[in-house]
Amino acid sequence: MYQRLLKIFILAQDPQLESILKKLRPLEQFSHEIICQPHANGARLADCSVIILDSFTSNSSFIKKIHSEKNKDSFLIGCFTTENLNMLAEVHDILDQVWVRPFAEEKILSSFKKIMNGIKESEDASLTQRYLDTLIDSLPDLIWFKDARGSHLKVNNSFCKAVNKTKKQIQDRGHYYIWDIEPEEYAKGEYVCLESEEIVLNKKETCLFDETVKCQDELRKFKTYKSPIFDKDGRVIGTVGFAHDITDLQNLMIELKILMESLPFAVMVADRDKIITLINQKFMELFSLDQRDLAGSRIDSFIDESRKFTRSKKWIIEQEEENTLMLSQDTVLKIHNEPLLDIFGILAGYIYLFVDITLEHSHKNRLLMDANTDHLTGLNNRRSLQDFMRKTPCQHSTALLLADLDNFKEVNDQFGHDEGDRILVAFSTLLQQIFHADNLFRLGGDEFAIVLPDMKKNEAPCQYAEKILTGFDSVLLKQFPHTRVSVSIGIAIDVDDSENFGELFRRADMALYEAKNAGKSAFRFWSHHGADP
Repeated sequence: MYQRLLKIFILAQDPQLESILKKLRPLEQFSHEIICQPHANGARLADCSVIILDSFTSNSSFIKKIHSEKNKDSFLIGCFTTENLNMLAEVHDILDQVWVRPFAEEKILSSFKKIMNGIKESEDASLTQRYLDTLIDSLPDLIWFKDARGSHLKVNNSFCKAVNKTKKQIQDRGHYYIWDIEPEEYAKGEYVCLESEEIVLNKKETCLFDETVKCQDELRKFKTYKSPIFDKDGRVIGTVGFAHDITDLQNLMIELKILMESLPFAVMVADRDKIITLINQKFMELFSLDQRDLAGSRIDSFIDESRKFTRSKKWIIEQEEENTLMLSQDTVLKIHNEPLLDIFGILAGYIYLFVDITLEHSHKNRLLMDANTDHLTGLNNRRSLQDFMRKTPCQHSTALLLADLDNFKEVNDQFGHDEGDRILVAFSTLLQQIFHADNLFRLGGDEFAIVLPDMKKNEAPCQYAEKILTGFDSVLLKQFPHTRVSVSIGIAIDVDDSENFGELFRRADMALYEAKNAGKSAFRFWSHHGADP
């Protein structure tokens, strides 16, 4: 976000240091301007980030003068020889680094790189601090950071306004001073701020409190979130608080509305009769509806009569085993509903949360697709076929074609597995030109299955087998003329509604065996009398 020019001033009689430092590439977001001259006349030291004294280092008064003129955040480096190192006793406390002549280029570059990294870390930290200040000062709610002892380290403008004090007055001060309350008055009142801090420190987790606070002689009610702050070792070193003034809220519904609007997902609230009473802004944006369109309507009023779409047709409704999903062109929502019970545990209504699970759903589908897809050919794999057979009954007139490549092992042995893979991919492409991808399965190796539902006549699967053989001869044999590869096909069909896929596979396999024995590059149709040509 920032671009920083580092001005580097070198006071030297020769350009050796300048030549060395020019070899060092600036860090990201930084550029260098190196100024090398034999005197300090005209040098604007206050504008320099790094000042290197390679001359006059035998004069401690001169070094101190330079130190007094430089910017407080700039680095001051002194270069010494073994003869004038004794001067360090007078100036070591004002120098950031000491370089010794004769210079070792590698050490100089390493030392200067550390300075550059230090400047960048300081710049990044300053920017992060400005990010934080801008963020918290832009919010209307009270925000504060405390150390473990309860001293305020940072607050936002809203906090200062509430207590009528400046940030400087609040810095490092405790609760009683900031809120203008005496310990005795705190003990008598309904104040819980200090106690809630202890709860957060002990529980080491975010907690929500209802707190009463005295603001300029006026009691205010706050809904306050407080969270522990941990150091890198996991120890609690303080707390951060976020307080929302709810003094002027008239009833629970208004408070609920505030909570709903702060949620990152759509929310709908209905009474016990499932009449909509409240929706949040996210809901209106998602479904292009207004509060006035739904208030007083039943919760299914924006659902199509088929219960498969919203009335706008922009969302599809799917029912999974345990969840109800809503799908649009680029978003997937999971509907989570919970009953709302009153103080006596009696049903008072319902709350519906429409949670965006687009990434989760996409990831799940991608994993499922990977698990059920043959990575070489892109066809469904054996696992996919097993799922299909488990979920789908073997219906009447379902045909099964088993296709097996002839002499495929010979191809792998003579021309290598890469050539074999190319043949498998080419054959898979041929199958996809003839059949829908959902009907195709690679069982492994050179064996493929084609499931064809609703084959009323035996001629239909035979015609498909002919297409495979013809396509193989016209396409694959031309692509791979150096091989003797061909394809044999076994066909079986369920004709009496009593067969299962296991029996259908057994029969198709027998027909395939007959096709192989008949000289290959052929198909056979299973019948009660054996495999027919």
